[in-house]
Amino acid sequence: MDVQQVLTGLAEQVRTWWPVPGIAISVVDRTGESAFVTAGFANAERLVPVSPRTRFEIGSVSKTFTSFLLGRLAEEGKVDLDAAVADHLPWFAPNGGSRAITVRHLLQHTSGLVAGADALPDAAARGYALRDARTWAEPGELFHYSNEGYNLLGLIVEQATGESLADAMAGRLLRPLGMSESAARITHEDIAELAAGYRFLRDDRPPLPSAPLAPAGFFEYSSADGNVLATASDLGLFARMLLGRGTLDGTRIVGPELFRQIVTLPAGEVGSGYALGVDVELIDGRTWLTHAGGMVGYRSYLAADIDGGHGVAVLTNAPGECQIIDRFARHVLDVVQGAPADPALFDPERIPDAQRYVGVHGTAPRQIRVEARGDDRLSLTADGVSGRLYDAGDGRLVCDHPGWSAYHHSLDGRWLYGPESLGPGSAGPTTPPHPLTGHYRSYTPWYPSFSIVQRAGRLHMIAATGVEAPCDEPELVPLDDGTFRVGADPRLPERLTSGPAPAGAVLWVDLDGCRYTRSFRDHTKP
Repeated sequence: MDVQQVLTGLAEQVRTWWPVPGIAISVVDRTGESAFVTAGFANAERLVPVSPRTRFEIGSVSKTFTSFLLGRLAEEGKVDLDAAVADHLPWFAPNGGSRAITVRHLLQHTSGLVAGADALPDAAARGYALRDARTWAEPGELFHYSNEGYNLLGLIVEQATGESLADAMAGRLLRPLGMSESAARITHEDIAELAAGYRFLRDDRPPLPSAPLAPAGFFEYSSADGNVLATASDLGLFARMLLGRGTLDGTRIVGPELFRQIVTLPAGEVGSGYALGVDVELIDGRTWLTHAGGMVGYRSYLAADIDGGHGVAVLTNAPGECQIIDRFARHVLDVVQGAPADPALFDPERIPDAQRYVGVHGTAPRQIRVEARGDDRLSLTADGVSGRLYDAGDGRLVCDHPGWSAYHHSLDGRWLYGPESLGPGSAGPTTPPHPLTGHYRSYTPWYPSFSIVQRAGRLHMIAATGVEAPCDEPELVPLDDGTFRVGADPRLPERLTSGPAPAGAVLWVDLDGCRYTRSFRDHTKP
């Protein structure tokens, strides 16, 4: 098999089906880079092709870098992974001064802190804003992915070393690994050869696979949850270090004990899960280390089979929420290790387990018919008009039917679509519209807008796009203090606070410190 030719074909195919302007792929083994593939454009307007020197923002793959950096500092005696965060950041006193949250809890995403706080762009300000945060889960009890926890880890690095995060990471990781085309911060001075990032033109409805893109714009970034920009080949060097269990070509980044800690799952987890800054998966008896990364305008994926001896780095300037890139990268690693190439895995019309969706959902006048088109394709018919259903890449479906395209579709006993809960009989008591229902937006690029809908008598928060937007359409649960918990689990920390409603409709809401105002547009209209 000509791996280079096969991967080039896969890359072009995924770009045909999905909005991926440019892509770069590095395939490595323990001895070096065995294949390198580019396709598409680093700048689609200027028709600048992706080159070996094209840099991409790697997003949350940076968390794996942060983890190994802290591992090095632990070996230097500068950081104790089991020490309280407050030992390094004395102003950090959540839950009335509790010192129970440790560095390890932050690394594992088990601190109980909020996922994001997008109102503040600066790392130090973001961290300090959490100084008296309240959590509802015991540290170590609940996995809840938190960018804010990793931002705090970057501040701990700076306190422990007396250096900026960028300098500490460059000196202890990038330069020793030979990652000469990479940087540990994203600034105007550091963006030579950076690919232009792209976002979906519309952020208020689910993007179809053919959805048009627009330039995402550029902003500086230095927080440890997403501070690294790299070329694909440079990220391949990091993958080779993973294959070498902490060592690359004789250069030791961390020793065997620290490497073991980084890839060891928390107590009670077996098989697959999140260890210290890296997903650990047991696949066919082999250990894969993986991490996805989304930035505003970029999607990346890193995967290393440390038993099979191969790794892949896939970098794109596709929208950061384009999770199909994760599936693509994993398939690339499978192909490199002998599996047959299967481009159909990325066909957006191919719906996994399609037959379970087939049937008539709802009752007149709100009724849809979902029919199979072959074994794995679906159509949706309503009001005498038919449209196609597509895999959104995140576990939900999208549809090009003009009357059923405003929200994602999913099936959970009943057919769920925005405020609709379609099934036999009534979906629940009919109640007057809640003052919160409507569409809200902010200027944050991470989570630009969302809708609050009333579904079967309960409020749900639904985001069409957004790198940091949830895909699970969480319920808004009213609490005794007048706020709403985002999600049904009482241990979740996110809170939404309602603003004034002078005319019966809330004007704005506050989501963990970020204000969103009611939009003047009804996004449900085509």
